[in-house]
Amino acid sequence: MTLRHLSLLLVGLATGLAPATAQTDLFVVTSDFATGSAAILQASAEDAQVNLLTVHADAIGQYFDDRIYIVNRLGQDNVIVLDAANPTQPLTQFSVGNGTNPHQIYVVSPDKAYVTRYDDSHLLVVDPRDGTELGTIDLSEFADGDGLPEMSEMIGVDDRVYVSCQRLDRDNGWISDASFLIAIDTANDAVVDLDAVTPGTQGIRLSATNPSSLVAAGRHIAVAVVAGFGDHEGGIDLVDPTSGRSLGLAVSETDLEGDISLLTMTSATRGFTVVSDANFINSVKPVNLETGAVGEPLSGLSGGFISSIVVDGDRVIVGDRGSFSDPTAAGLKIYDVETGMLIAGPIDTGLPPASVVPLRNVATAIVATNSIVPATSALDAAYPNPFNATIQIPLRTTGGDIDVAIFNLLGQRLRTLTHAHLSAGAYQLSWDGLTDAGTTAANGPYLVLLHSHDTQLRQKIMLLK
Repeated sequence: MTLRHLSLLLVGLATGLAPATAQTDLFVVTSDFATGSAAILQASAEDAQVNLLTVHADAIGQYFDDRIYIVNRLGQDNVIVLDAANPTQPLTQFSVGNGTNPHQIYVVSPDKAYVTRYDDSHLLVVDPRDGTELGTIDLSEFADGDGLPEMSEMIGVDDRVYVSCQRLDRDNGWISDASFLIAIDTANDAVVDLDAVTPGTQGIRLSATNPSSLVAAGRHIAVAVVAGFGDHEGGIDLVDPTSGRSLGLAVSETDLEGDISLLTMTSATRGFTVVSDANFINSVKPVNLETGAVGEPLSGLSGGFISSIVVDGDRVIVGDRGSFSDPTAAGLKIYDVETGMLIAGPIDTGLPPASVVPLRNVATAIVATNSIVPATSALDAAYPNPFNATIQIPLRTTGGDIDVAIFNLLGQRLRTLTHAHLSAGAYQLSWDGLTDAGTTAANGPYLVLLHSHDTQLRQKIMLLK
């Protein structure tokens, strides 16, 4: 499936509505950290078919157009390709380079895919049908002192694929000073410079370090960033691929009361995240990126490690690996998307679940452009207003050079939200109450000013901490 083939599927996400989907079969990669296997839970079944085939103890699964791709990570460094209709016998298996530690495969088209390699500085380009190497893309410019960018997750945005680079310094306690999303043009397999003014090739610097999940949130990318474990400096970073910048943390780890590890979205604004508290007890909490609200954790989980969480239609599937005190709690737990109520589980998967894969083409890409051209530029009502954490600022533009910034009532520019050439369409910016210098703005009224070729607009907002 190409990115263009996803366009109709993603109309719902682009407008903030989750597409209605029926429940599908689930493929589950399983592991006890010593060996690995796989299971299938059919949509209408109460029990899973287990021990379908042997895989690596450190592996993840992904699905594209009737094919299941099992990425065998550190120590095996290969990809197994399965027919979803008969997943017990591999169609093929191909190496991605000894010692490269692959993290994800992203199928761009039937004959091209990217593979992130955590222990290598080059993104691999392969034919997913047989693993033929088509080339590599050098990401060494984004490495830190140890020479590796620690590339991991990928997500599609129109005709680009964004690659997360954690940049963990292995020579300095695996600490990162900055993490990025790097844009790849899928037409020519070239790194896209997202800032023509700054020397060098620039990606999107995230508002916190150590990204894990990259998921579609309407026209934005929602990124789970953990920063340092226990420091509560991470959260859910909202990235605008159109302007090429982070919009800040929509939800903080302070609000989550723990370290974020995984994120899945049910719509453009609502989702569920996996959180680990100070005692390493795992929970799943609903979040709202529009308001920053964090709901009560889902009940019925073991508190042990949660390896995977996905949304399939009207249900949320959680891969609960059980706890030391209750290993029998391991299995799939299934919850209602709207109520958060446990409706099934634990469902035994043989070995504990490691990666849950719905066997359908899910919305892993984003349509950032908007085919509707506004008649004039407009600054729509910001919300919530007054605000005390983050305010969302919707705007529409006929296209061209756009400058949107926050000013105080003395006319002093405090924070530039975007200064870029935008295509015609609708966008949403946000302000977290910080200045460009990183200081917290004082309580009180501020002005949002939009300047474009055809208009100058202003709107008053109120910050109340």
